[in-house]
This record gives sequence, structure tokens and C-alpha cells, in this order.
Amino acid sequence: MVNRRISGILFGVSAGAMWAFEAILGKILLSSLSFIQVAASESFFATIISFAYILLSRKPVKIKASRKIDVLLIGLVGSVLAPIAYFLGLKLTFAINATLLAHIQPLFVSILGFLFLGEKIQKNDIIGGLVIGVAAILISGRSIENLLGLKFNVGDLVVLFATFCWALVAVPGKRLTRTANSMLIVGYRFLVASIFFVPLLLILNQLVIESVYQIVLGVIIGLGYVFYYEGLKRIKANQVALTELSSPFFTAILAWFILGEYITGLQIIGAILLAIGLIILAWESY
Repeated sequence: MVNRRISGILFGVSAGAMWAFEAILGKILLSSLSFIQVAASESFFATIISFAYILLSRKPVKIKASRKIDVLLIGLVGSVLAPIAYFLGLKLTFAINATLLAHIQPLFVSILGFLFLGEKIQKNDIIGGLVIGVAAILISGRSIENLLGLKFNVGDLVVLFATFCWALVAVPGKRLTRTANSMLIVGYRFLVASIFFVPLLLILNQLVIESVYQIVLGVIIGLGYVFYYEGLKRIKANQVALTELSSPFFTAILAWFILGEYITGLQIIGAILLAIGLIILAWESY
């Protein structure tokens, strides 16, 4: 029988793999669908997977009335605004760039935790933040020539905004975890997003399912969260976060094989620095 630590790591790596497929499928879908359609498709089918898991796990499905504002914030910012920005940015940049930049989220969470939750900034947070900042510049630049010419991809900046939005919902999310199961929070955030997207797509005349990939996208995102929280049951949160660093590795392989994208030498250095920065941020928990 596989012990809890190994199974936790496997679940974390599996979550990373699911989110790597998000960038690849998103890139494929964006060739024929709008970024709003792609974001909506993700929410619709992730909602189904999330609540199916909740019901099969026999977990409570109610959220306290006093926390409904937090649920709305998480849904609208984390599962509407952030995905719309992410898929818009993905349309304008490389899949590997988007995946790597999305992993800067822990830095934003650390800063927001200090500003809004009263969490202390440690020396490791500052050092890790500086390393991650350098990593972001190298990843976005892609080459020495671009860095010297201060040429950066607009899509990368939009993905960074999406990453900030995902980090922003950590504040109401942390409040919610005191009274609700984490997977239930995930289910409701996608449900709120789905309720928002239906009238929006009707107004835009874009409420269609044109590709099976739209369904697959939502399913893998839902499964990604299931795997993530199954990992959290077995190992520390920071350990799960570090196993998620497998996501850029999977994305690089899939992007090269399916999309014909490549990762530059400068981005490899940036990816290594990103991993080092995240490890520094998490170091105190070990």
C-alpha cells in the first residue's frame, strides 16, 4: 500500500499535469473560440466535476450566509476575471510563458497576506520574492536581445494580472476555510462563475459547445483541484505547492510536441530561479 507522503506527492504532481493541459487546450481552443468562451467552458464543466466529487465524498454542501460575500468575491475575481485575463493573455503569448508566470502566485499571496491578513514578512519572503521577480523578467524577456531592448510581451503582463487576481482571492478564501471545506469553496466559485457567464454569453451570442475540448478543459481543471486537495490531505500545503512545479515541465513538453513552441535558454534559467524562489518562500515550513 502506498504511504500517505508518496500518494500526496503523486496527487500534487497529477494536479500540476492537469494544469499544464489547461494551457495547451486553452491555446488550441483560442484558435476558434473567444477567450470569454474558453473561460466559461472551463467554469461550466469544472462545476460539474467539483460538485460530483463533493457529493461522492458525502461532504456538506452549505455555506454560511455570513460568508456569501466571500464566495461571490472568489467566484467573480478568481473564476471570472482571472480566467478571462489568463486566456486573453494566453492568446497573446506562449503556453510555457503563461504556465511559468502563473506560478508566481505564491509571491503575490505573501504580499497580500501581509497587507490584509496581518501576516509577517520574513527574510525568506524578501529573498524569495527578489529571486522570483528576476525569474519573471527572464521568462517574459525570452532572449538577451529582448531584455536589452526592453521588449516584453503584452500577453505576459495580462497573465501576470490574472495571477494577481488568483492570489487576491486567497484573502476571502482563507476566511472561508475556517467554516467550509476547501473543495466546497472550489465548487461554489465555479458555480458563481457559471451563473455569471451564461447571460454574458447569451448577450454575445457565444453560448455554444463547438469542440469536445471545451468539455475536456473543464474536466481537467476540476480534476486538478480534486488532486490538489487530495494531496493537501496527505502532505503539507507548501509541499503540495512545490510538487505543482511539475506543471511547467509538462507544459514545456506538451507545448513543443503539440504546439511547436520552444523554451529558450534564458527561460530555462528563469524557470530554475522560479523554483529556487518558491522553495525559499516555503523553506520555513520544513
